[in-house]
Amino acid sequence: MVSRDGNKVFITPDVDQVIVASSRVSVTSKAVRLLARYGVDLVFLEHNGYPAARLYPPHINKTVATRIAQYEGAIRELGLGIAREIVLCKIANQAQLLKYLAKNYREEWLRDVGYELDALATSLYKIELGSLTSEKLMNLEAQAARKYWQAVAFVVPEPYGFNGRDPEGFDPFNLSLNYGYGILYSVCEKSLVLAGLDPYLGVLHATKSGKPSLTLDFAEMFKPIAVDKPLIVNARRVKVEVVDGKIDYESRGRIAEEVLKNLNVKYRSSKEDRILPLQEHIRREAWDLAKCFREGLEYEGFRVYL
Repeated sequence: MVSRDGNKVFITPDVDQVIVASSRVSVTSKAVRLLARYGVDLVFLEHNGYPAARLYPPHINKTVATRIAQYEGAIRELGLGIAREIVLCKIANQAQLLKYLAKNYREEWLRDVGYELDALATSLYKIELGSLTSEKLMNLEAQAARKYWQAVAFVVPEPYGFNGRDPEGFDPFNLSLNYGYGILYSVCEKSLVLAGLDPYLGVLHATKSGKPSLTLDFAEMFKPIAVDKPLIVNARRVKVEVVDGKIDYESRGRIAEEVLKNLNVKYRSSKEDRILPLQEHIRREAWDLAKCFREGLEYEGFRVYL
């Protein structure tokens, strides 16, 4: 943890990331050197939660070999297979969350929508890679998203004015999701970079200058559990205020607290029946993805059991 005693700030060994989510904070060069010495990632967030800047620890292993394999694999069938697995896992995790909400809110129809998403994921898995295209993947993902967000809109309290997912929307819940996803992107990008991968060369989102496509791709698997779940479950308790189309300072802190707290919650995944803090799942998935690129292996993504 990070603690303060007078003018001195202390960092204990369990800290691996410091997120600055306010313009009211300044960091001295001495503090930056201290963070680097302990291998701590320092991230500065914009008002919408997206990373504005970050400082990485300088020592990253296996970068060259991994990135060469990534550049080669991303344009071959290997990249398409990874993209399919990411979309499949995202839909499967959305289904798991809806079934979890069905139990919590005693709404059986939510469970039925969850099974519909499971069926979509299964249909995607049955498509041969030779006949699969990025367009087919994106269309199936969009079809699942419509069902998922329509169901979520029923659960989110009415005062939020949430009628469905709109990244450009100005209602409190869409803005909260944007902010939470921004935090998740910073965690995913760090994990990918430390695993030796290039966060700007993706397999699903279009690759263009300045767009961290692989970060966006990789985060898709974790969004339902890392961000959607804590924000939906705590929507009645966490008050979110919007001023001039932006979440106010106090609300950002509350959203960040819920998302970061959830990243330390232990979840069980289908892969080797791992039970780990969500943040550790993200780290391990990044290393697994890097290994798949290096060795040309089929990628098995993150699917959660709730």
